[in-house]
Amino acid sequence: MSGVVTTRAERLGHAAPSTVRVVVQIAVASLVAGIAMGVLWWALAPDVQGVVIDGGLGVDAREGQHLFTRDAVFALLGAAFGLVLSVVFVVWHRRNPVAVLVSLAGLGVVGSLVAGVVGRVLGPDGDVSGLADGAEQLFSLELKSSAAYLVWSMVAVVVAAVIALFREDRTPWAVPGADTGHGAGVGGAGSVGG
Repeated sequence: MSGVVTTRAERLGHAAPSTVRVVVQIAVASLVAGIAMGVLWWALAPDVQGVVIDGGLGVDAREGQHLFTRDAVFALLGAAFGLVLSVVFVVWHRRNPVAVLVSLAGLGVVGSLVAGVVGRVLGPDGDVSGLADGAEQLFSLELKSSAAYLVWSMVAVVVAAVIALFREDRTPWAVPGADTGHGAGVGGAGSVGG
């Protein structure tokens, strides 16, 4: 018997999707998801009321907590979108997991940046020009912590890695030409029988 290793997909006659196709699909999905996430962030994030002081906006402790809440909402939304997209694409393109993993990691940041831009456009601008000291104005919808942009990618990568651990067929992860061990028993049995 031959010791050639074939994956389940190959036995069923299904070819693995090209890397370009995987990247394009994840890029489009990340762009759309980023827009949706930006709209949700704008809708769910609390408004922060400030007071004009010396040409800038000041905020008291209570309102300052709302600035943190904005970042927390963004991070939670990013985690949710990263989780969903990771599960969808890892399962859908399970025969090309490396391309999926790398694309999710890189394009997750892009999706988060898109969400941030959409949120800023839809939210208040925080412009204080022409306002006298003591006037109230809403803070613009912006992230105070840049680390929140990475949550989407981090969650997506972790979820993809966890799913990969439970894969039955790990051939797509193997180095080309490496011995996966599936054919060792067959070859050994043939040599003993001879």
